[in-house]
Amino acid sequence: MHWSIYVLIALILLPSLFNGIMFAYHHAKTPKEKAEIKPQGLLVKIKGLNMNVFCANDTESISLPTIILLSGSGVTAPIFDYKNLYSQLKMVSKVFVLEKFGYGYADESGNSKDIKTLVDDDREALRKANVMPPYILMPHSMSALEAIYWTHNYPLEVKAIIGLDMAVPERYHNYQNRLKKIRFFHFMMTFGWQRIPTIFPIFKTGLTHEEIRQNQILSYKNALNNDVFQECMHVCENAAIVESIGTPDVPILMFTTTLKRSIGYEAWMDAQTRFAQKNKKCQQIILDCSHNLHHEKAEEIAMEIQKFIVMLSAHPHKHN
Repeated sequence: MHWSIYVLIALILLPSLFNGIMFAYHHAKTPKEKAEIKPQGLLVKIKGLNMNVFCANDTESISLPTIILLSGSGVTAPIFDYKNLYSQLKMVSKVFVLEKFGYGYADESGNSKDIKTLVDDDREALRKANVMPPYILMPHSMSALEAIYWTHNYPLEVKAIIGLDMAVPERYHNYQNRLKKIRFFHFMMTFGWQRIPTIFPIFKTGLTHEEIRQNQILSYKNALNNDVFQECMHVCENAAIVESIGTPDVPILMFTTTLKRSIGYEAWMDAQTRFAQKNKKCQQIILDCSHNLHHEKAEEIAMEIQKFIVMLSAHPHKHN
């Protein structure tokens, strides 16, 4: 047999062998790791399943404004992923990290991922955790859709928005190619690809050894799970609904990144700029970094947020 045939056979069999080993290892480890999970925050029942509300503050302060951090799509452990940022805001605000179904310590639900259901679940979780409005919503990336919808439909509950590289509705006009990649990676997660560090790196800065371990376990458990996947599959429909709303008429502090000058960064920045220009109360700050701005520019972002909160206190927004 010619050597090229052996090479061809190897090229066919080796990936299958690798994925088979990964599959067996992943599914053997998962039950053991489940026993290591130690929930942080307050688990609240929504439709019979748990969402998680985590308070970053050590003590309660009624006088401080309330920030609700809404994580970006697919962030497997928001409590740990955003810690480097929210830990710098505790002196000027009450910060709550909201982990919806499929994220962090929350359960997977299989529930609908239409924008109304997402926001209604968010609101109910906060109410059951006794976290009352008004809120300053702080969405990252895709959760911008929830923040815009929330502000439009429940204006008395939202006093301002702090946008962390918001994926504004315009960015989903041509999202079908991205969805094809998401479908592929969703399938490969069943083989345990999330355990490969180069594919799913674990953020460790500012975390204790135990927090790093929890972050790892939650990453292995939650990476592109069914809730996250279905949220992605519904995003174009949700974006179309939210786009009809326009830019909310509340004070907005927008952090827009250059995506480290990666392909398509101009369109990404331009869409956010057009969104910002429709609201005279919007301040846009450009950061030369990746989409994970809370990892790379936490100190700078925290300083700007502190100034924004002082401004809100000096000139409280009056709803129409």
